[in-house]
Order: sequence, then structure tokens, then C-alpha cells
Amino acid sequence: MPISDHPLSPTRAAFALPFAAVLALAACKAPPPPAPPPPPTPIVVAPVVHCEPPRDSQDMAARHLLATQDRLGTLSPSDLTVEANRAIDPGSVEAAMDQALALGMTRTPGDLARAQVILDGVLRNNAPQADPYRSLARLLAFRLSEQHRAEEAADRLASQLRDQQRDSQRRLDQLNDKLEALKAIERNLNTRPGQKGMP
Repeated sequence: MPISDHPLSPTRAAFALPFAAVLALAACKAPPPPAPPPPPTPIVVAPVVHCEPPRDSQDMAARHLLATQDRLGTLSPSDLTVEANRAIDPGSVEAAMDQALALGMTRTPGDLARAQVILDGVLRNNAPQADPYRSLARLLAFRLSEQHRAEEAADRLASQLRDQQRDSQRRLDQLNDKLEALKAIERNLNTRPGQKGMP
């Protein structure tokens, strides 16, 4: 068998060597990186829908009155007086309720009576726009009448206390006058001449 036909002959080895080197390098090459993980499945959050219940006219009237009270509560006394005394549309029940509420908060003499007159007008009003405000007008009228009674009771008590204080001061002055009279008598007795020899 000739040398060139030998399975490991130099000619074949010369041709096989580059293939072997390529195969060896291919075997040393780093393995390909693993495939990236699949993206996470997106979490779908259903939006929360807040549905307000339908509002009726009484609910709207109550919300308006509460918002007005909050607004009036932040005003200074002078601004509150201006708000209570501003001219309103005589046909607007809402404006009348706002004014009655402002008059009830001023603490000015006579304003509670004016507020009661306005509320009585709302209660007697037969117009459809007054319907949602009637129960609120009754409630506010009751609150204002109770406030009026409490203020009258406080005024009576203050008057009684002033009267008692005047009476106490008058009695104290009378007692001081009597004490001064007794001191004067005592001084007169001590200063009389010729009293030493008498038994």
C-alpha cells in the first residue's frame, strides 16, 4: 500500500488538519445564550367605575345648602353681614334660603326674625321650584327658633345677673355706709371732754 493511500498520509493530514482545527475551534466556542424568557403576561386591571346614584331635586337642594353653609362659615363677620343683606331675586327660592342661612349666622339683633320671615315665605311658596326646599326650610326654621330661644334665655340670664350684681353692690354700699356711721359714732364717743370722772 503506497504512503499516499494510507489513512494518515501527510497529504491527507494536510487537508484534514484545517478541518480538524475548524472542528476544534467550533467545539471550544461558547454556547449560544439562552433565549430570553417570554415577556410576562400583562395584568389587565379593569377600571373601577364609580357611578353616583341619580340625584333628585331634594338631594341637590340639600347639597347646595350644605355647600352654602360651608362657604358662609369661612367669611369674616363683616363679609357675612354683607352677604346677609345683599339684594336677592324675589323669585329665587335658592337665593332666599341662602340669605336666611346667612342671617342666622350673623349674630346681629333682628336678623333671626328676618330669617324666620324669609323661611315662612319659602314654606308658603306653592311654586314647583320651592318643593325641594320645603323640608330644609322647616328644618332651618326650627333650628333658628331654637337659637332664638337660647339667645333670649341667655339675655334673660345676663339681665338677672346684672340685676343681682347691682343689688349686691347696693347692699355693699349700704353696709359700708353703716360701718362708716358706726366709726363716726365711735370717734365722737372717744373725743367728748369730761367723760373721765363719770362712773
